[in-house]
Amino acid sequence: MTDDFGTGDTYKLYRSVYEIIHPTISKKNISNYKIMIQEELFPLRIFYPKKISKIEKVIIYVPGKSYLVNGITSYSDVCQEFVSITGLLVIAIDYSFDKKQGYDTVLKKAFDTIQYLYQALVRVGIDKKNIILVGDSIGASIVSQVTMLGQDNPFIEKEILLYPVLDLSLQERDKFPSIEQNSKLDLLTLNHFLKFRDSYVNKMTYRSMFDNNSYSFWPDTLLITGDLDPFRDQGVLFSKELKTNHVNIKNINIKFASHGFLNSKDQESKDECFSEIKKFIAKKKGSNN
Repeated sequence: MTDDFGTGDTYKLYRSVYEIIHPTISKKNISNYKIMIQEELFPLRIFYPKKISKIEKVIIYVPGKSYLVNGITSYSDVCQEFVSITGLLVIAIDYSFDKKQGYDTVLKKAFDTIQYLYQALVRVGIDKKNIILVGDSIGASIVSQVTMLGQDNPFIEKEILLYPVLDLSLQERDKFPSIEQNSKLDLLTLNHFLKFRDSYVNKMTYRSMFDNNSYSFWPDTLLITGDLDPFRDQGVLFSKELKTNHVNIKNINIKFASHGFLNSKDQESKDECFSEIKKFIAKKKGSNN
């Protein structure tokens, strides 16, 4: 298994968000930057659409990388597909887990980076309602936790969770029948998950997304699950929790789709997924699904 996200490439030191979204010199389709927050550098990967003269909407993307899916060499293809289909600029947050950086550390860094990007994008004229926060798999876990961390001063207005893993503890496994049902079909994903959890998640400090009392601050959300994903029922149950709290949430469960299908050759599932993403991005905040 590999989680390469192009980190072998050279990263340029960040100057300003304006320079990132309005490059003044000839550019490639992808640029690598490092931004400094509180004297620490955070790597970003920028994926540009064909037309960059007037950037009005931006996707901030937290990839799942390959922690739960075997055989992925890069998430660049997924990001480029987002750009091609939506026509939007994508800012992907690079990160990695290791012995020094467990889930808590990566989550804190992701929160700082995402909050900083929102503030910087607003300063250069991007309306908050036109910033869409996206995460898949473990990336969706991070996005959901970042949203929860910001509940006292909410800044996220629209987000997309793709086959999210919302309870890394699996302490209440009986709540999620799909774990047993689909692990027979997708045992590899479950095995990767257990290895990830045991390696990087602090059981003493971790809180499941189902441990919260209220989600009334939650932004408009599109949550897409795969019917054959072991973690399908986590997304379905979380959608019901959000609806109970009157959140504008739409859950699409894609038939015959497995975990990590955006990195697969399942074009039918990918087409359905991106069709829903385009509709969600085009909707005005607060509109009915």
